[in-house]
Amino acid sequence: MGQDLERTQNFKEKRALSRVPQEPLGDWSRAMPEKLGKYELRGEVGRGACGLVFKGFDPFVQRDVAIKIAYSESGGQASSHGERNFFAEARAAGMLAHPHIVSLYDAGIEGNFNYIVMEYIDGDTLAPKCRRDGPRLPIEQVVDIAFKCARALDYSHSKGVLHRDIKPSNIMLTRDGVTKIMDFSIAEINAQAPGDGTLLGSPMYMSPEQVRQDPMGPASDLYSLGAVLFQLLTGVAPFEFTAMPQLFEAIKNEPAPSVRKLRADVPQELAHIIEKLLYKRPEQRYGSGRELATALSRLFDQMRVQEKALSRRESRDSLRRLHFFNGFSDEEIDEIISASTMATYRNGDTIIAEGEIDNTFFIMALGTAEVRKGKTTLHQLQRGDCFGEIGFLTAARRTANVVATQQVLALKVNATLMEQVSVECRLRFYKVFAETLIYRLSVTSAKLSAIQQN
Repeated sequence: MGQDLERTQNFKEKRALSRVPQEPLGDWSRAMPEKLGKYELRGEVGRGACGLVFKGFDPFVQRDVAIKIAYSESGGQASSHGERNFFAEARAAGMLAHPHIVSLYDAGIEGNFNYIVMEYIDGDTLAPKCRRDGPRLPIEQVVDIAFKCARALDYSHSKGVLHRDIKPSNIMLTRDGVTKIMDFSIAEINAQAPGDGTLLGSPMYMSPEQVRQDPMGPASDLYSLGAVLFQLLTGVAPFEFTAMPQLFEAIKNEPAPSVRKLRADVPQELAHIIEKLLYKRPEQRYGSGRELATALSRLFDQMRVQEKALSRRESRDSLRRLHFFNGFSDEEIDEIISASTMATYRNGDTIIAEGEIDNTFFIMALGTAEVRKGKTTLHQLQRGDCFGEIGFLTAARRTANVVATQQVLALKVNATLMEQVSVECRLRFYKVFAETLIYRLSVTSAKLSAIQQN
């Protein structure tokens, strides 16, 4: 079924490829020149409805570029219709300059070849992230992708450009995690696409009005984005049928399924956003990309608050198991956490460096570490141990290194911030702190006495 759906999704591309006749497409690709104008061609990287895409190089500005070359008939001059469609993409993309839209650099004709030159993206499309059996992206990253696409579409629509083919393979994700919308090959300028009897787009992501061939507006692109987000989260499109009539009937008339029925950990607010994007009537959806971006931003803030609360509960649970906090209430532990940082150190990381001056005190929640003077190990530290007391009290220069020997989770308490803690909590903290310091000093004294006796 997955293969049938892939064939259905790419029917437009296949139809376009069928217009490159007589010689096999691979031979047509190999017939490409080594250069187009000043641009060097360095190998095919993709194929779309209107042309082949090559990685190229601009020697003048010393940068990699992507070069799309229009399909031609028998390797010769492109048809006037094909040429018009091809340069319609150049016109649409050339009107847009946005950090989350692939940039257009140049366009031209070289001999029999029509080409456009675009920003080269080092990354991949969202298509692999939408596979049914593939790993799902973190929900926070899906929200981030949605937010950036919403902002990009709002900008595009404000310039009068309707994309009309938002789908996973037209959204890039760079290796650095930057989202980029690309391929404006069937875009409509003036942000209104009339119902002209021509069905263009990718079926699984088409809006109901697109299927009906009714006039389209910005809400149509937002519907398609909603379908992409649905698939990113669940691994399936909102509607999946191998037969085109069934697919189109479902898009036009059947309510989209709930994301949470397929993935229970999706936040209710995110499920509501996607549900609204997939409403049948355009006026029921978000009025603009900006409105959608606002809803996503609000959701992201809520998720951060929830994540912070969860992190605090996890930190409190880790500390609750330590002897140091036996007499503290949950509220008092929360107060101390607010004056501290839960810090993680990997094996080999220096937690305290000899010679540095600070006023922090450490309580180890997990892991092991060593106190070292030069190459000599003075003391082994483990879960529940404390260190850094003298610096905490006097901000004196550290006299030894403390190095993690396993991954360490430690509460790093700041003396200055402790002044903001309630008096009762602060008194309890310093009482336990003093007892810990006295115990540490007594153990050290006992070790020195044993050494002297030996």
